[in-house]
Amino acid sequence: MKRGFTLIEIIVVLAMVSILASILIPVVVKQMKDAYIARAKNETLIISSAILTLHKDTGKWPFTNEPGPSGGIDRIVGDPEHIPQGETPSAHPGAYNWGSLGIYKQISDYLFYNNPDENTGEKNQNEEGQDYPIKGKNAWRGPYIDYEILDDPWGNSYVVNARYFPGNPRGGSLALEHRIFVLSAGPDALWSTAFADTINRMTKPNDAPYGDDIGFIILTNAGY
Repeated sequence: MKRGFTLIEIIVVLAMVSILASILIPVVVKQMKDAYIARAKNETLIISSAILTLHKDTGKWPFTNEPGPSGGIDRIVGDPEHIPQGETPSAHPGAYNWGSLGIYKQISDYLFYNNPDENTGEKNQNEEGQDYPIKGKNAWRGPYIDYEILDDPWGNSYVVNARYFPGNPRGGSLALEHRIFVLSAGPDALWSTAFADTINRMTKPNDAPYGDDIGFIILTNAGY
């Protein structure tokens, strides 16, 4: 005859499970948080490397959004639908601009599609005289990234302060003073890093990634 568990035995087992869970859950949660942060750091590096490769191939930084060589933008974004809009209470000046400043264009129009003019996405790419050439010395040799949509581990868009790329008329000579980097708003989905013409790498506070924002610097000045 089989004997079932007694009430006391069940209570003891449940107590042991609860104790183990209270020990393991914080460890697992911390490991997940660390893994997300590590992934975001890696992805900002990948996007930065892709932008540098684009520049090596074409001789141009990603800021054009009009036909031909003219025009300019303030930000390039991974996913327009998922750009964080808020800033932290301790944010450096202009942090909200990462989510709202002026004209923007998608990173994929430079790195996944050859569409740096006023168009976007798959349609109207490779247009002669408007997009990067596809033959010759300064040809576009992409795609430089594996996916069209670029979100960080928390489901928010990566953003690049393209305003300060050398040659961008939106930033003018300010590129001589500003860092340019790929940035994630981090776990809190709020911006902390400065994004203002008057805040640069030589001021206090400066324009380095701040708070829990996660970024990888592409340029520190107007280096070509």
